[in-house]
This record gives sequence, structure tokens and C-alpha cells, in this order.
Amino acid sequence: MSNLWRWLRVLGPVAIGLPVVLACATRPIETPKPKQTQQTNRYFPQSVEKDIDLLFVIDNSNSMEQEQKNLIDNFPKLIDGLRSPKLGGAGCSATNRQACRIPNVHIGVVTSDLGAGNYSLPSCEVAGGDGGKLQTQPRVAGCTPPSQPWISYTDGLTNVPGGSGDGVDDVKKAFSCIAAIGTGGCGFEHQLEAARRALRGCGAPKFACEVNPGFIRKDAFLAIVWITDEDDCSAKKPQLFDPSQQGLTDPLGPLTSFRCTEFGVQCDKNGRQPGVRKGCVPGFDWLEKIETYSAEFAALKPPGRVILFAIAGPVEPFEVGVEGANPVLKASCQSQNGIAVPGVRMKAVIDSFGERGHFNKGIDDASKSVEVNICHTNFGPAMKLLGEVIVASLGGQCISSPPLTKNSGIACQVGDQLGPGATCKASCLDKVDCQVTEVVNQGSAQEQRTVVEKCPVELFDPNIKQDGCADKCPCWRIIPNKECNPQAHGSPYGLQIMRKGEAAKGTVAEAACATTPLKWGSDKFAELAQCN
Repeated sequence: MSNLWRWLRVLGPVAIGLPVVLACATRPIETPKPKQTQQTNRYFPQSVEKDIDLLFVIDNSNSMEQEQKNLIDNFPKLIDGLRSPKLGGAGCSATNRQACRIPNVHIGVVTSDLGAGNYSLPSCEVAGGDGGKLQTQPRVAGCTPPSQPWISYTDGLTNVPGGSGDGVDDVKKAFSCIAAIGTGGCGFEHQLEAARRALRGCGAPKFACEVNPGFIRKDAFLAIVWITDEDDCSAKKPQLFDPSQQGLTDPLGPLTSFRCTEFGVQCDKNGRQPGVRKGCVPGFDWLEKIETYSAEFAALKPPGRVILFAIAGPVEPFEVGVEGANPVLKASCQSQNGIAVPGVRMKAVIDSFGERGHFNKGIDDASKSVEVNICHTNFGPAMKLLGEVIVASLGGQCISSPPLTKNSGIACQVGDQLGPGATCKASCLDKVDCQVTEVVNQGSAQEQRTVVEKCPVELFDPNIKQDGCADKCPCWRIIPNKECNPQAHGSPYGLQIMRKGEAAKGTVAEAACATTPLKWGSDKFAELAQCN
């Protein structure tokens, strides 16, 4: 985004000197009061699972060279985040995570390039672009791509020819080989549609990927990761890219990326008039509905088994400016690493996944939450968080938001820090308000559901082992969990089903709990009543 081409995406002649079209009438924006209570529905695997498929959707338009390098340089942080004691390994422990294994992964890369309908525009000459197909062409001199259209790692073995003997190191090298996808892609990016096409047919009932057969495994978790400095422009009507309209007074306006803004986002003020916009949300008609993507991504797997993650442009500030005679969407962030515009549509899809969606989030070395947008010079904290989120899903039991009692008080363990100057005064995790159901063969015709009762108060003692429930098995409890970091996972507590023996493979606990959207450790959270 360092030049006029990047700002305007001018793909044809531009009318100069014409007046800018007036904006639409404004509409009032109401600021809703923050909710203090909510119900959180979460699915907890009851046996450790090891399989995760990761799809990276990487913007390959002409400003993404630095961002692609940033991603590649910090990919090892993702691997570090994927290491976990629950996966085992010689010498592996909570204090020596570098010796721990990583999950069995498939890692694939697709571009944001789907062309511009049937219009052969500069950088969009190929109708359909890359079509959502996995990219494995080596673009780094001397590098070795995987033997399949994706990187595979299973119990130490990879599909990288001539491997070094260190499977994890081979995964890192192979990713650096295929993730440098270049910057020759279409300037009208279809980030969401590229992911949908890449995964078309991969879900139930056939589990047969149409475009990338074999990439998605039926029983694996799925994470979709977007890296982009533009908002999504997944066109429902390809006429949006019609080059016959070029003037400021034409219905579609100049043939620049501002068309994606004007016809894909609705704010308190719309149109081409310069100025700051507020309350911006996705629009549709010309672009695909956000709800369509949310529903289709969620349907690829049983509930709780799809994670969405994005590093993109912050959604604010949102301001329309003028470059030459043309309207442009101004940058919402800028650094030596690049420039980006607000990713309103991208954020809406990510946010629709609740706790399973992570937009511009990271976690630093002190395990504190930090923002990591596409302009940041270090994607490491975001990659680390992605790894930890994935591992937490593969059998993690962390309660993702602070749990509440039936009377909306904080349920906590005595001595725990709740916020500035506030500690838990009495243990009352036994008062947490949850309903728990155990599900076998989730999402299939053979699905079986069994209600699990809450453990008696005396079993909420964390010193009692999981199988120490005698004749009360199975029952559920909430207890402190060292693997649950409030900043990364939402609370320091985990759900545990006390039982004799092991749960059947694929068993899932479905928990509906009263929680608060207020962040653990915040002033507002600490002000809530305790244990009432």
C-alpha cells in the first residue's frame, strides 16, 4: 500500500475533476450498554485428540511482501505454541515444553486471488484466479515443498522429501517454502470466498473435498487463518468489477478497491463523501452475506471443532478520503511493516464464532493478551496464541469466560486474583451454574447424549483426584487448572468430569454455563459480587 496503485487499485482510466457524490443521510448510532452476564456453550473433548488441519488464506496482492515474510519468520512461534505435555514426548514436561510433541497436522496455503469475474483486469487476468486450490509451488531458491498439496506431520513423520530427520524442523522449512506466495494476485481480494472454495465439500455428509481432496480429515479439528491487509471483497455480483464504469458519477464509481467498501460496508454515513464513519457493519447484495460464510464454516465440523483466526487491519478508525479525484478508504494502521485498511467484513465473520474466533489477538511471553494487527512488525504473539488455542481445543478443559453463580456472582477459588486489589475471599466453584451433557458419536446418526450430574460439594476439592468420586461417578466439577491462563483462555478454571477409567474415543462434554463477557482481571469484573 505504499503507492498510488495500492491505494486506489486503479485498473483503468479515471475521470478527473468530477465532483464527489454526496453521502447518504446519516442514521443515529446507539451505544449499547455492556452485558454483564451471558450463557457460554462450550464443547470439551474427553480424550486427548491429536489431529488438526490448518488452512492459511494469505493475501497475495501487490503490498503483501513484508507481511508474508513476517508470517514466515514467526511461524516457529506457532510450532512452539502447539507443543504440549498432553501430547507427550521424551523429556516433555510443563517446564520443558520444547521436548513435547506437536499435534498431527495438515497445513495448507491458498491465496486470496479468485480473479474479478470474467473481466480480464490488470493483476486479475485469469478468470477464477487460483480457485481456492492449495499452493505448493516453491518460490524460495533451493527450498523443498511437500510431496502433497499440503504439509503433513504425523507422529514425527512428514511428507517433505529428503527430510532432515527432525520432523518439526522440516515442517517449518516446508512452510517457509510454500507460504511466500508472491504479490502478483488480484487486487480485488476474495479472502472469505477463497476459504469456502478451498473447503467446499469437506464437511458432512460426504467429507469429500471437491477442490483439495484429502486435505481435510473427517475426525480432525480445523483452523482457518487469514493474513491480509485489505477487507474481504467476495463478490456475489461479478458486475461489481465492470470496467465500463469509470467516472465518479457512474453508479459503481471508479474501478478501484473503494467499490468493495462502498458496496460491502454500511456505516452511519455512506457514499463517496470524505469523512469519518461510525458504526460500520458488513453490507451485502453486491457482496456475499457474512452469515453465509459463518454458517458454512461452522457446518464443516461438529460444534466446537472449527477455529477462525485472522491478522488484518483494525476496524477503526474508518475514514473515507480523496486521492487525486477518487474516494479511498484511509489506512486504519501503518508501520514500517505495511499499511492496512479496516477489515470490517473479516472481523464480523471471526466474531460470529465467539470464543472460537480470534481477530488481531496475541499473547506475549508473559502470557498477557496483546493486539497483533497486520501492521505489527512481529506476528510472534499472534502465532503463539494460535498454537495455544489449538492445543486447548485438542482436549483442553478451560472455561473460556469467567464463570458465574446462579445469582450472577463470581464463582472463584479463595486467594485467586480477580483484578486490581481484589482477591477471591471464599471458595465457591461448587456454585457455578452449568448444565453438562456427555455426547458420543457427535453429529452422526449414532449420536448418544447423557446428562452428567454436578459432583457433590466435597468433590470440588482440587486435591481429590479425577477418579476419586467413588459411587458418585460420573459427575462434573469446576476446579483450578494450571494449564488455564486467564489472559489466554479466559479463566484459570477447567471443567473436569470425574470418572473411573477412560472416556470412549471421541466423547465430548457439552457444557452450557453462566459466564460474564467482562474480562478476567479487569476493573469491571473485579467489581462484581463474589459467590452470592
